[in-house]
Amino acid sequence: MVSKSLMLSLGGLGIAGVGGVGIGLVGVYYLNKGTETPKVTLSTKYDKALINFNSDDVIWNSKLSTLETQSSIPKNENLIKAKNEKKAGNVDAAKAFLKSGCRDIYSKSPESKDDFNDFKNFCSKLYLDQISGGKVITEIADLDNKWDTFKGKTDDHLSGEFRKIHESKKSSTTEPTDWKQLVLAECQKLSSSIFVGEVKGYQEFCFKKQ
Repeated sequence: MVSKSLMLSLGGLGIAGVGGVGIGLVGVYYLNKGTETPKVTLSTKYDKALINFNSDDVIWNSKLSTLETQSSIPKNENLIKAKNEKKAGNVDAAKAFLKSGCRDIYSKSPESKDDFNDFKNFCSKLYLDQISGGKVITEIADLDNKWDTFKGKTDDHLSGEFRKIHESKKSSTTEPTDWKQLVLAECQKLSSSIFVGEVKGYQEFCFKKQ
């Protein structure tokens, strides 16, 4: 027969063991919880492209006009309402629905194709939206007489593709035949892209005065 003292010892060990396992599981839970990857949303991934709800009126009005004329139909319910209200001439209601829809979209995952497209088209600042008082160049002739200026730039004045184009062309003794087309293509690409930070050279070479 097992002695009473041995039973008590085993019982104590069992309780301690269970308690130890319990503490271990709790510790693992909190460890895992603490190392969880934060949720990525459109607002966290593209934080520089968010439109301020209390200002940025010019951009909101521009997005509303885009929403009204855009051939593709938005997927977000409030953006659809905004589109219909704008077409009906109810500007204030349309803007309220637009902001409500964008507020909702900001919390969505960038992996959702519909939410991403709505974000890019109607709820984000594009590079084009960062500049006022000018128009994006549309033809290579808009870059006439700018070769010397472009060639004279340093790496501090250009970034992204503009720097790459400059690096490949700056040693030319005469004006390269294709530099304008390369710059124009990059200007058009950036203008319709979500703003993620300054690209040096964009404002100087991609815009002309209205």
